[in-house]
Amino acid sequence: MFSLREFFKLGDTSYKELAKRVYRKFSEEECPEHAAAMAYYFLFASFPFLLFLATLIGYLPIPDLLEYLLGQASRLLPSQAFALMEDNIRALFMNKKEGLLSIGILLALWASSNALVSVMGAMNNLYDVKEGRPFWKVRLIALALVVGLSLLFLTAVVLLMFGIRIGAYIADMINLGVAFKVLWVAALVPVTLFLLSLALAVIYYFTPDVEHDWKWISPGAVIAIPLLIAMSLGFSFYINNFGSYDKTYGSIGAVIVLLLWLYLSGLIILSGAVINSVIEHSSEEGKEPGEKVEGEHAAERGAKSEGKTRRGE
Repeated sequence: MFSLREFFKLGDTSYKELAKRVYRKFSEEECPEHAAAMAYYFLFASFPFLLFLATLIGYLPIPDLLEYLLGQASRLLPSQAFALMEDNIRALFMNKKEGLLSIGILLALWASSNALVSVMGAMNNLYDVKEGRPFWKVRLIALALVVGLSLLFLTAVVLLMFGIRIGAYIADMINLGVAFKVLWVAALVPVTLFLLSLALAVIYYFTPDVEHDWKWISPGAVIAIPLLIAMSLGFSFYINNFGSYDKTYGSIGAVIVLLLWLYLSGLIILSGAVINSVIEHSSEEGKEPGEKVEGEHAAERGAKSEGKTRRGE
């Protein structure tokens, strides 16, 4: 029978002990403070990204794409935050100007890369390492991540929108029959969740200045994506039915709600990274805290161990 403890070579470490270590590291590494910083940068990155997305949608030959995206966003986001974003998106969409797409691309890339640079700092802190990559490399990695993550997100959206039509087209083209269509439709949700988990795994893999195998970043991604979806739905339900930020704070309430949602999302993303680091540091095959490459401090640990043995003699 498959065992996660055997797969990750956790030895005698129990799941309860792992949970305690995750909670301890989450508290010690000041994850709430890092999540607050991430929310700040993501807030400033969101509107340039919406500028780029709204302009791009106007040039894509996909019918009702804007309405679909807004409909999906209305389910996940609280009503105040969604209203704030919807007003800006529709205004941009209805008033397209020459050069707006290129300006949107530049603003979105720069602002989003700033957000990912802040994520890099938080991830390095979780792995107890200092950033050793030059500034230009950090910025290039951040820009590449923005493009790659956007492509994964758009692929997931296209599958949700046109997955059934695509499956029917493939089945009719090569005569695969009804059984293929049923299997295709059943696989759409798992495949979409896989793409979202892959996007988060890519963040966990490339943002810290650490070399590691993919298996060390998969647990956090698998756990964080369902938590993100559940949190978004629950938070939206609470704000729409019980919250009164718009009555208390007026028009700025939408910004507060959006910032709070981004903060909670950052907490969950960091929680997944904490799970990854704790599992790897607890494994017999994993790295020690502070190591960027497996075995980096092996000689140092061996020298200390030998010194202790000699002193004991």
